[in-house]
Amino acid sequence: APTAKPAPVDEPGELIKGVGAAIVKNMAASLEVPTATSFRNVPAKLLEVNRKVINNHRERIGGGKVSFTHLIGYAVVRAVVDSVPNMKNSFVTGADGKPRLVRNEHVNMGLAADVDKGDGTRTLVVPVLKNADTLDFKGFHAAYEALIKKIRSNSLTLDDYAGANVTLTNPGTIGTVQSVPRLMANQGVIVGVGSIAYPAEFEGADPRNLWALGLSKVVTVTSTYDHRIIQGAESGLMLKRVHELLMGEHGFYDDVFRS
Repeated sequence: APTAKPAPVDEPGELIKGVGAAIVKNMAASLEVPTATSFRNVPAKLLEVNRKVINNHRERIGGGKVSFTHLIGYAVVRAVVDSVPNMKNSFVTGADGKPRLVRNEHVNMGLAADVDKGDGTRTLVVPVLKNADTLDFKGFHAAYEALIKKIRSNSLTLDDYAGANVTLTNPGTIGTVQSVPRLMANQGVIVGVGSIAYPAEFEGADPRNLWALGLSKVVTVTSTYDHRIIQGAESGLMLKRVHELLMGEHGFYDDVFRS
């Protein structure tokens, strides 16, 4: 008599579908990218003060607020374009199996955004702000907010996800001090932004003493890059330029205020 087939065994857990399945695929692919990471601590005093000036002005004219992420993201774009354009390049493998360098003309910045699904779970979406290097700060802010609006209305299209060569993620908004995020294939660098705060050893101090000592809050910015096409010195120079811009050098805030 034929042997009876065993009853099917239920698979453990639940099937990951949709955006979650895409995240699984992308994260697995990212393991093939050999990365290294540079770190830099940046004083945040001028960033705080100038953001306050900007938002006081925008409140008077009925404009929306400018966030720290807007300013830091724009500084990253300017640093890549003006200092280390190699950071926007990509690595690909040709049909012949040989390594190739793609020199991208523009900075297409992926904006990593955490989304609360409302049922106790969260997901990650990374829409792309295209041709960010062609925009002044006003245009950058408007394009950024247009993508955030699409995220909130769940109206992102496939085209909104395509073409990133530089990505920005800001886990600092929930208090993370610094991070080493995963770099996706076909991108040159992902920049992580930490929290803006006093170093932990000073957080319990009397605020009057902090003012008297002239201590500044700091923000840690990281650059995780594809080490096949980008070298550590280039990553370090890009962070150095971001540092200089956020400290007001190279006319950064003048350009932002003018815009």
